[in-house]
Amino acid sequence: MKILVLEDDKWFAESLRDILKKDFDIRICHDPEKVFNILEKWWPDMLLSDVILGAKNLFVLLNEIHSYTDTRTLPVIILSTTSKPIALDDVTQYNVQKVLNKAEITPNILRKTLREIRQKESDKIV
Repeated sequence: MKILVLEDDKWFAESLRDILKKDFDIRICHDPEKVFNILEKWWPDMLLSDVILGAKNLFVLLNEIHSYTDTRTLPVIILSTTSKPIALDDVTQYNVQKVLNKAEITPNILRKTLREIRQKESDKIV
């Protein structure tokens, strides 16, 4: 499974890669404006992203991703530390599969979540 990690915190992004690289093919992007450049060359099975990305936020990017037929089906997992929790029902229109709290996530929970979503996506194809 190929996962694109969109995270402006370089240390956290590298930590995610270290946690997931044994089981998944991971690419990291620190700048939301470069996501489409990556998608043109390397199509992931999942986007794993922070909400606050420097001066930008994920929802601007998700709106753009959703505006194109070839990218709107990209499954998304949001990793958030925002003070106001993000309700999954509020973001499902962007193909967000799960919202996880960065402060509470563990490597095992993250791996399990990715496997569950991969299975759910595979079941859709069959």
